[in-house]
Amino acid sequence: MKEILKWPLLVAAVVVVLRVVVEQLGAPDSVANLFSVVALHLAIGPIYFAIMIARSGVPRPYGELIKVIALYVILTRAMVLPTYWLARIYHWPQQRFGGLSDATPFTGFITIPFQTAAIWIVVSLVFGGVCGSIILAIIRQFGRKSVSA
Repeated sequence: MKEILKWPLLVAAVVVVLRVVVEQLGAPDSVANLFSVVALHLAIGPIYFAIMIARSGVPRPYGELIKVIALYVILTRAMVLPTYWLARIYHWPQQRFGGLSDATPFTGFITIPFQTAAIWIVVSLVFGGVCGSIILAIIRQFGRKSVSA
């Protein structure tokens, strides 16, 4: 299943970089928010993984889906961590970095970025896992009907 993560991780890396570039060029939040890593690991990734796993015919698809979602969200949040550190160092004004520049070094470099990552990991596992499981069940159900018909 390593192959299933290759392109989504590449897309996430590009989105992380584009988001920072767009923000630093002074684009409004409405434009910068179009480059959302959260959307990738919360919904888009789990939907993609569910479709790919349903088509692959792996023996335990739901367990595999949760493992792939977990790995993906952890790796994408790891890509976002350096942006928080840079925001702390350079006092970036974006709302998503609120509180970093005024915080103590430990809070700004460790507590806030890792708490944010932990929250998004849990939320993405729950929400992405539920959405992905529903899609996986639908695809598997329709796949069985078309094979038996």
